[in-house]
Amino acid sequence: MKNIFKQIISDFHSRPIQTIKERNLKVEINTGKIVSIIWPRRAGKSYYLFWLINDLIKKWVDKTDILYINFEDERLDIEWNKLQILVDAYYELYNNKNLNESYLFFDEIQNIDGWEKFIRRIYDEGNKNIFITWSNAKLLSKEIATSLRWRNLSYELLPLSFDEYLWFKWENLNIYTTKDKAKVLNLQKEYMKWWWFPELVDFNEDIKIKTLQEYFDVMLYNDIIERYKVKDSVLLKQFVKFLIQTSTKEYSINKIWNNLKSLWFKFDKNILYNFIDYLNTIYFGKSISKFEYSLNKQTLKKFFLFDNGYLNALSFKFSDDYGKLLENMVFIELYKRHQDKIYFLKNWSETDFILHKKEKEIYQICYNLTDENYDREINWCLDAMKKFKINKSYIITNEQEEIIKINRKQIILIPFYKWILEK
Repeated sequence: MKNIFKQIISDFHSRPIQTIKERNLKVEINTGKIVSIIWPRRAGKSYYLFWLINDLIKKWVDKTDILYINFEDERLDIEWNKLQILVDAYYELYNNKNLNESYLFFDEIQNIDGWEKFIRRIYDEGNKNIFITWSNAKLLSKEIATSLRWRNLSYELLPLSFDEYLWFKWENLNIYTTKDKAKVLNLQKEYMKWWWFPELVDFNEDIKIKTLQEYFDVMLYNDIIERYKVKDSVLLKQFVKFLIQTSTKEYSINKIWNNLKSLWFKFDKNILYNFIDYLNTIYFGKSISKFEYSLNKQTLKKFFLFDNGYLNALSFKFSDDYGKLLENMVFIELYKRHQDKIYFLKNWSETDFILHKKEKEIYQICYNLTDENYDREINWCLDAMKKFKINKSYIITNEQEEIIKINRKQIILIPFYKWILEK
């Protein structure tokens, strides 16, 4: 095994690292903590590690001071108490090195049962430059924090945001020129239907559909059914189908439960709450609640997918529902920025998103503001601003842009691409 480690280490140090596109995620390097990066399947985490490594090399860190091991390598059939062999192999290759001064990148280390004991030991012995990745389908955030006895800092690496997507397709675009604005709008429409996963950027539509369907099957069977020992896979698939059909719209577990019972399913309703948690855990989707000051009243929910591509790959009826696709896009961007502070409004106003922060923010989503929907959308914004005593709200559109002023209130119409690129 030591010779295998030597080969892996030497191969890494002898190979040039390919140029990697920069991502929005900013990971601090010298934190004194174990840095753990969580990711959904196919989000591009290995490439992100290589970008971090490239960045270190640009800062004059010698490549031999960087140790990268991918524990999905089939040659690494090893138990945790044998991982010291890795350290021994490194010292035998570079006997003048000090491991505590090296940068250690361990990709998918959760494949080794008991890995946390090894990581805790080398951290406690003095190495404060440890980076690990894991799929949340295999290990939850709370599990990693407990395993490392809170020695870690965790970051989420989600698939491509729209600005990253533009960077992958064209490096330099000026949204203020007519020519480039037209390109951006075309790419926005493409992104709206087939976005997120770096691997899909240059695939044709048929391959994108097939690939997303395969992603979904793996997530469903490997990440949920096998991990959580789900006995009724047919019930799970039917539940997911209901969520996809109602995504971005209000739902209640009671209503879905009654619908499933009408299809002759017999089960405990609490199973559906578990299913929601599982789907959130693997980054398939996320539920948000209706805004209420009392938690007990936050029973009405909306479900959003973590990828618009699933709407089209798993249900073709949504392929041209650009209002729905735009709303889902805005939610994911808000989630990246604000995590669990996102709600929707109902009763006094029907507003798509409110950020429950010290100073609340209101976002309405309208793909195209027309004479038919203008009064409704504007009045909903005015009602919400009055309720929360704020003077500004946003309507995110496809390409319309305007500032509407009414009685010292501002409603800012802003295209999605500009909202993203000017953030």
